[in-house]
Amino acid sequence: MTTSTVWVEDHFIGGDLALDFANTVYRRRPETGADLFTGPDALAAWLTRARLLPDSARVGATEAALAEARTLRAQLWTVFDAHRDSHTIPADAFAGLLDTARRSVTDLAIHPDGSASSHDPRGALAVVALSGISLALNPPPQGVRACDGCGWFFIDASRGRRRRWCSMKTCGNQAKAARHRSSQP
Repeated sequence: MTTSTVWVEDHFIGGDLALDFANTVYRRRPETGADLFTGPDALAAWLTRARLLPDSARVGATEAALAEARTLRAQLWTVFDAHRDSHTIPADAFAGLLDTARRSVTDLAIHPDGSASSHDPRGALAVVALSGISLALNPPPQGVRACDGCGWFFIDASRGRRRRWCSMKTCGNQAKAARHRSSQP
């Protein structure tokens, strides 16, 4: 029996919808950890928690939508890894984002304030893809960074632009505790 991930605020630390979506694995370093999209229900719950899908549409998530979400996440990893490393974004990954947005454009609504919504998981994935495209084409001045501990992506909005961890609550605390232990005789 697979348990569904309970999405909490700690899962939404990236500073951008596409970054938070890319961070839906337990960790990316030193190797990829457990997939937090444990099934279609976990995907639907994430989309609902991210306000991309109303509660009433949660039952619409399928194995096909889950497979599409995992493919989209891999494309976002490629795009954001290239951005983080100051490399050119691979054309096939960027084309994948465009394709996800194009295939699902009829499943979403763009509102006058620029926000988007959907009543279908595919449309919600299109919103995530559009967020990734927007971030790739208009990167923040501070850039996209990855946590030194787990590899999760984030936009460094700290005052000194020296943030190294996804969160002080998790990886930052672990790094500081390890440093303290290593300094003890």
